[in-house]
Amino acid sequence: MRLGGRLVLEDVSLALSPGEVVAVIGPNGAGKSTLLGCLSGALRPADGSVTIDGDHPAALTPAALGQRRAVLEQTPEARAPFGLDELVGLAIPRAVSPKDADTIVARAIAALGLDALAKRAITELSGGERHRAHMARALAQLWAGRLLGAGRWLLLDEPTASLDLAHQDAVLRAARQVAREGAGVLAVLHDLTLAAAVADRIALMERGRLVALGTPEAVLTPERLGAVYALPVAVSAPVPGALAVTPLFSTAHRPGHSQGASPCSSP
Repeated sequence: MRLGGRLVLEDVSLALSPGEVVAVIGPNGAGKSTLLGCLSGALRPADGSVTIDGDHPAALTPAALGQRRAVLEQTPEARAPFGLDELVGLAIPRAVSPKDADTIVARAIAALGLDALAKRAITELSGGERHRAHMARALAQLWAGRLLGAGRWLLLDEPTASLDLAHQDAVLRAARQVAREGAGVLAVLHDLTLAAAVADRIALMERGRLVALGTPEAVLTPERLGAVYALPVAVSAPVPGALAVTPLFSTAHRPGHSQGASPCSSP
């Protein structure tokens, strides 16, 4: 896959199964968002192929593609001053009855803890609130697609960006719930501890290549992460069944850590 003459994806093979969550991780520029764009049908690879339920995305109408998969973009925008509930409702096709559409919108808003903001204009919301609103829109699109006999795939590009800890948890709980309902979820994540918490499998990318794919325990090793991110990393299990990934940042430039100086020295 080339963008602007630059090779951004090469020899990547990845299959997403219904009912699982796959987290895609890697440094900036590793090709994570490009991979998601190919899987969603927004980008067409020059070599190789992408299929959704056995069909090439380019062979589907936009309406049919939208019913099969829902996408949360990295930087979603809403230029018009829609109400939050109106924005979420835009994701629902007209083939869904108004009663069912209202139910889906209410469920999606509640899943992200946005009930109190449902009638607020998107332009009046904080960045984190807008991001959660767009996540609710993606959920509504997926659930509407399922009502119409499709709705099997949810693709998320940095769904926890700009969110505090509680709202990161809400987004990831919603993703896991979608998977329990039978949809396949793929999420691009930068927080490796969050990726370990939510994912059944982790895909680690580096310079456009898929360098590791497997369980969090198999992929998130200090040696592999240190090599890919060019930074020492510690991996621990603070509680059973959970992994915590901690980058070991240099302290060389912190006050009192300059070469030859001691924080307890006297003049």
